[in-house]
Amino acid sequence: MSARSPYRSVVAVATAAALLGYVGCGRPAPEPQPAPTPAPSPAPTPASPSDDAAGGEAKGSGKLLSRWTDPKAVLVVSGEMDGYLEPCGCAMGQLGGLIRRQDFVEKLKGQGHHVAMIDLGSLTKDPTSALGGFEQAKIKFGIALKALSAFPYDAIALGADDFKVGVAEAFAQFLNSQEGTTKLLSANLVAAPGFDEIIVPSVVVEAGPVKLGVTAVVDPEAIAKLSDPDREALIPEVKRYEDVLPGILKELEGKSDYQVLMVQAPPQEALRLAEAFPGFDVVVSKSEAPDPEADPKTANDGKTMIVNVGRRGKYVGAVGFFDGSAPKYQRVALTERFDGRDLSVKKIIEDEYRGLLKGIGTVENFPRRDFVGGASGAKFVGAESCQTCHPNTYLKWASTGHAKAYDSLLHDPKPDVNFDAECIACHTTGFEYNSGWVSAEATPALKGNQCENCHGPASKHIAAPDDMEFRNALKLTAEQADRNRLCIRCHDEDNSPEFNFATYWPKVLHKGLDTYTDPKVHQGITVDPPAAPKAN
Repeated sequence: MSARSPYRSVVAVATAAALLGYVGCGRPAPEPQPAPTPAPSPAPTPASPSDDAAGGEAKGSGKLLSRWTDPKAVLVVSGEMDGYLEPCGCAMGQLGGLIRRQDFVEKLKGQGHHVAMIDLGSLTKDPTSALGGFEQAKIKFGIALKALSAFPYDAIALGADDFKVGVAEAFAQFLNSQEGTTKLLSANLVAAPGFDEIIVPSVVVEAGPVKLGVTAVVDPEAIAKLSDPDREALIPEVKRYEDVLPGILKELEGKSDYQVLMVQAPPQEALRLAEAFPGFDVVVSKSEAPDPEADPKTANDGKTMIVNVGRRGKYVGAVGFFDGSAPKYQRVALTERFDGRDLSVKKIIEDEYRGLLKGIGTVENFPRRDFVGGASGAKFVGAESCQTCHPNTYLKWASTGHAKAYDSLLHDPKPDVNFDAECIACHTTGFEYNSGWVSAEATPALKGNQCENCHGPASKHIAAPDDMEFRNALKLTAEQADRNRLCIRCHDEDNSPEFNFATYWPKVLHKGLDTYTDPKVHQGITVDPPAAPKAN
């Protein structure tokens, strides 16, 4: 029997559903931020924020969580990765990534700690707004599930975000991830008969001598808002929190030493549930900002710890359990100190994930569209064509990092990033448009971040340089570029966190570098448009 693929298509879940029936079973605008959570009193034993950047390591000791004395067990909490399998962006000093996360966990285990791991879910963000496109987002979702199973995680909560790859697709991915010990949790989400064993309401996790009872709930309103034709069939019901948590909490209190609740709902709802069900010792909340607070909040006179770990996988939280004292919490930043080891997750991401992107042609088969706003029918032609009439402007561009953007992918220490649509989008010209970048073989003239990424496709202008309609269609002032946040599409907080338009614009300023007295520059030239991508 052949090995399972790391992701499965919607066809697979449709087939599974058909078999179950046979045997008798029934993109991006910023996300709106929830209202600020009321601030309860801080936890009594916070870690110093200065510790977390080094994973809680005492200076020079190499020991993690060094301010803690002999914890009986450590619960590692993560969540809301939003599709960031690796450190968020290509700038130096970025935080996060599953490879670093596994290195941190393995170091903890290597120092004798008993470790349990849970994840709040939201493994990917909305695929419709994903820079790499919907198909790459689906692959990321499957790879994320596989990677977390490889740690292995003990439990993953499910949120509405996890079904935005498609409800049927999500269930297919869940089926495909069932070979390990990782459990998918939701106490109030009712899956269709035949799929209900995939998602369990709770789990008891053993970390050395400590037993942790873990459950999770998902926001019924968020599930109801999913616009998906398969939602009602595969998720027939999402129960009220109050209908499920009392019984589950009572059951967990009889089986475990500490009880943990993950809440896939707005942060204020996590606070409300913590106060309504004081039997929970730890409540994991969604985050209001990419970076979490260093210190947890508490409820119930300090008995219940409420933690969040931010978004994009930049941090994890560590909850320590001790003899004779309350649990303690420490935020841990996933920095470069956790780089370098060849662990199982590194192979999944750098070999399997990138191999999949290359193998299925994520870049070549990206769903393209016509360019809107330029001269009607204009196509991308490449900077070499601009050089004929704008030689000094071309030389200015060639001296910048924009000209070397594609080559930088070829020299990236991570393998095959030139087959990653999220990277290609900002390192080539015209990607996502019908006449733009396809591949190094099909569109070699569009390597790098060239003139037309800002000015638009220029085939009409170079063919008739004195036609004012075509010329005006390419005009772009610095004020327009800044006002329309043109540069921010690539120079965002992930990839250029220090970017400032006023500082960087003079480095690429090219107005008035050429004269046009030579009659030849008014004659126009024609070039063959780049080849269209081959149909599948």
